Order: sequence, then C-alpha cells, then structure tokens
Amino acid sequence: MGDTHHDPTDHSRTHHQHAGESMIDVYFWPGLFLIAVGVVALAGCLAALAYHHTELLLWAGLTAALTASGGVSWLIVERHRLRRVEARWLAEHPAKQSHRRPA
Repeated sequence: MGDTHHDPTDHSRTHHQHAGESMIDVYFWPGLFLIAVGVVALAGCLAALAYHHTELLLWAGLTAALTASGGVSWLIVERHRLRRVEARWLAEHPAKQSHRRPA
C-alpha cells in the first residue's frame, strides 16, 4: 500500500472503503493503545478493590478513566480527519460517486 498518510482509504481494491482502516492508518494506533492501557488499568482497579488496597484503587481508577476516555477521544478526532480526507477525495474524483456513503 505504501504511504497512507494523505489518504488511508483503499479506493482501488475494495467496495467498503473503511474496512480495516484502523490497521492501515497508523494514526489510529495511539488511540487503540490508550484504550488497551485503560482496560489493563481497569483490571488493576478491580484487583485493588478485590484485595482491599484502597490506596491503589483511586490511582488505578483514575488511570483507567483518563486513558480510556483519551483513547476514545483520539479515535473520534481521527475519524473526523478521515471523513475530511474522504470528502476531499470525492470532490477531486466526481466520476467515483459510487463511493459516496448514504446520507
């Protein structure tokens, strides 16, 4: 595929342009990593709760909440960037109107 920085959508080989874009577009990865850290921190929070380590409960809970919400926010911002890229591509290629998503 080469460089996917400017347009991560695979226009030539798929009818579903957004299939697998989270793996093709490397700008999704930090958001996915933050969500994974949030899940691990949530497991730590639950373990601290189970073993009555109240001194760790607050920090693990805060870490879980902040990293998971940061990861989701990252994915939302990245998704909006991809929508802008897709809109620009559709404007530059008016003959490819079959790629337009339903309103």
